[in-house]
Amino acid sequence: MKEPKKFLETLNSYKDAIDSDKVPAHNFKAIRDTLALDTFTPENMATKSSAAAGVCDWIINITAYYDVFVSVEPKKAAVAEAKATLAAANEKKEQVDALVADLNAKLQILLDQFNIVMKEKNDAMAAAEKCERKMNLAQRLVGALGSELDRWQQSIIDCGETLKVIIGDVLLASAFVSYVGPFNKKFRDQIIYDNFVEFFKTNDIPMSPVANPLGILTDEATTAGWNTYGLPPDLVSTENGAILTNSERYSLIIDPQLQGIVWLRKTWEPHGLKITRLTNPKMPKDIEFAVEGG
Repeated sequence: MKEPKKFLETLNSYKDAIDSDKVPAHNFKAIRDTLALDTFTPENMATKSSAAAGVCDWIINITAYYDVFVSVEPKKAAVAEAKATLAAANEKKEQVDALVADLNAKLQILLDQFNIVMKEKNDAMAAAEKCERKMNLAQRLVGALGSELDRWQQSIIDCGETLKVIIGDVLLASAFVSYVGPFNKKFRDQIIYDNFVEFFKTNDIPMSPVANPLGILTDEATTAGWNTYGLPPDLVSTENGAILTNSERYSLIIDPQLQGIVWLRKTWEPHGLKITRLTNPKMPKDIEFAVEGG
């Protein structure tokens, strides 16, 4: 201590020596017993020497600093290591996030392509199902029509045979409509079979083996409709209905039982039929309006 200035510099630089870990640990271990003495205090030393009190205070404080340095430095090192680890983890996380973003972008492209392909697949399946349904319906139709083959073939044959006799059948039906209307069933049959048919045979006019004017003039469905509207189902009434509906001239109907008038009204009322009598004062007007309305 013969050089106070140098000694002071040593004390001032001691903290840097501790920070640089240049002070051996046994130095502070060696003074623990002295520090534990009750007499080793700045106040007690001040009674002896103010310089000694200053050195005592420095020793106590530098020891406290060393203790803090020893306990805090590993924590600082751990914190630094943790920060380095965190930085590395963050860097790796950024790399992973970038990789995930890239994979998500690629995945989205694949998903879009997958959706397009699935839509095409669903459209194709729907079209295939539609075609299959159509094919099934077509097969069912072909199967159903196949059972009609024999009937159609027979119908073609029948039509061919009908064409051979169509001239005589139509001529017979025309003669029937024109001439047999005023007669009863007995005279009608006599006119047809004893006169018309014999005339056709004599003159080689082709006709069906069985003379049947009604086969040309009407059909079963039409006849059933007439019966529904009140026409009696007997053969004479049916013949009368055929004559009336196939005549270009207006028919005169003798109808004492009023069966024909009932049938006429029900059949033609939906078409605007007007009923009148010669004694009706409005008859000319009714006829005028009927003519104007067609």
